[in-house]
This record gives sequence, C-alpha cells and structure tokens, in this order.
Amino acid sequence: MKRLHRAIAATGAVAATAALSACSFFSPVQTDNKYIPADGVPVQMGAIAGRNLAIVSEKAGGPGTLTGAVLNQGDNDAQVSFLTRAQAEAGGTSTAVISLGGRETKPIQGVVFDKVPSAPGTMTEIYLKTSEGKQLVSVPVLAPNGFYEQFKPKA
Repeated sequence: MKRLHRAIAATGAVAATAALSACSFFSPVQTDNKYIPADGVPVQMGAIAGRNLAIVSEKAGGPGTLTGAVLNQGDNDAQVSFLTRAQAEAGGTSTAVISLGGRETKPIQGVVFDKVPSAPGTMTEIYLKTSEGKQLVSVPVLAPNGFYEQFKPKA
C-alpha cells in the first residue's frame, strides 16, 4: 500500500511540474517585446534624437512646457528647436533653440509653447526642427501632477 501511495505521489509531482511549466511555454518572454518605458515618446531624425518627449499643460488652449531630452548622435555640432503644428503652418519660428555639440545629450529646458491645442490625456503634434529639416511628432499632453508639477508652465 505504501508503494502505491509513493507511486501516486511521484506521478502527481511529475504531472504538476509538467503542467505548471507549460504555462511559460504558451506565454511570450516579455523582454522580447519592444515598448516605450516612459510617459513621453521618442523621435529620430538623422543624427538627432528626441527621448521621452511630452508636453505638460493644464488645459487645451493654454501654455505648455516641453519635457524630455535631445541627443546628437553625430560628430558635428547641431541646433534643435521645436514648433507646434500651428506655429509651423503659420511660418513661425521657435523662440528656444538647443545647441548640441557632437555626441552630446541635453535635457530640454525653456521650451514653452504659448498655446497647446490638446487637453491633458490626449496627443498633440509638434515639429522637431534641425538643419536637416523638420519632422512631425505626435506627443502626449500630460497634466502637471506628481513628478510633472515642476514643469507646469508659469502664467
């Protein structure tokens, strides 16, 4: 009788191990999935890259502060600026220009848009502008809460 119990217990243990390990067989490895682990979005235009780009604004139609970082992945100096879609369509220019040396990274500071057309929790479009041209980027608009309160546009 003891032998039968041991055999049943051993068979049960083997079956449970096989059944539980099969769970991972049907689930993809999450580190194989590419995703953006941030609130903002990335953009690449030639040697210039934007990382974690987002706009902090209290309301649609109000001012908004651009947050994130810009990287110059090339060896030559570069200048980067940002425009809202409305500014670009009206032929406007950016008031804040970020100068980057070769292989340099800088946080975005001092880029404030007078009027952000979208409300927090939605997306809006801005242009990344360099000497190579400009690229339209859809970025999230975030409410100035928590960490982002420090980026709240000054009235």
